[in-house]
Amino acid sequence: MAALAATALMALRMLHPPRMTDARAAWVLKRLSPADLGLAYESVRFVVPDGSSRRHVRLAAWWIPARPTGSCCAVLLHGYGDARVVAIAWAPMLHELGCNVLALDLRAHGESEGRFITCGVRERQDVSCVIDELRRNRPEQTRRLILFGISYGGAVAAAIAADRADIAGVVLDSPAMDLRRAAQTHCDLHGLPGSGFQKAAVLLARLIAGVDFSAVRTAELLPRIVPPVMVVHCGRDVYVSPQDDQDLRRAAEERQRRGLRTVLWTVEDALHMGAIVARGDEYRRRLKDFLTSCGT
Repeated sequence: MAALAATALMALRMLHPPRMTDARAAWVLKRLSPADLGLAYESVRFVVPDGSSRRHVRLAAWWIPARPTGSCCAVLLHGYGDARVVAIAWAPMLHELGCNVLALDLRAHGESEGRFITCGVRERQDVSCVIDELRRNRPEQTRRLILFGISYGGAVAAAIAADRADIAGVVLDSPAMDLRRAAQTHCDLHGLPGSGFQKAAVLLARLIAGVDFSAVRTAELLPRIVPPVMVVHCGRDVYVSPQDDQDLRRAAEERQRRGLRTVLWTVEDALHMGAIVARGDEYRRRLKDFLTSCGT
């Protein structure tokens, strides 16, 4: 009975990451909005189908316009348990390079609605609906779309880019290669029960969410993405297993064999999502070159 209860609690914890509240953001990040980074912005909302019912989910976002007005838009997708307030760490760099930026709270994160996460399965549909609406309402500012996914958001970005033909480029910073494996690694790092419990919890979480988590595996999606892809890999990333590292390199090699432009940049001394801190100037330089190759 205790084992069943522990498994259920682990499954619910996976599906319900703690929200990034204003109080937590103010304490940890020392910011609450793009204004704290010197960026003008507009709060926007998107209403998308829930996917599991006739309900709808309201998603919160910040629109950060380029100055002067530009035609490139970068959609920032944050990591697991994070929110747009974390992802905007990359916004000043993108803004300096002439991009409009949309920073979105994924479902069940930040100020967005949603009962639980679905490891990218419904999130990719959510963001695709957001992109459709964004392009309808701001056609001149979204002529070239860049998906910029961080950690968990990288898996979501890869899933969207593999399905859409209107993406100009994709940037993946510290991407999760397999979200099921990432969930188990997360449990290990936080001292939760062993692998048997973890596998059972992932299976139970999948049943509760009603989706197949294996549908979003970055390693399998990367070779299917046609536009240029830039992957930022952090050498001291404790959330990336040796298997993840192998999968990433194989996927990059497969893209190159297919003649698809691929930039794999490894920052050996960077922690998870830490390349922007460890190599800020080089990051900006490499990102500028990559965006140029995407026609932005």
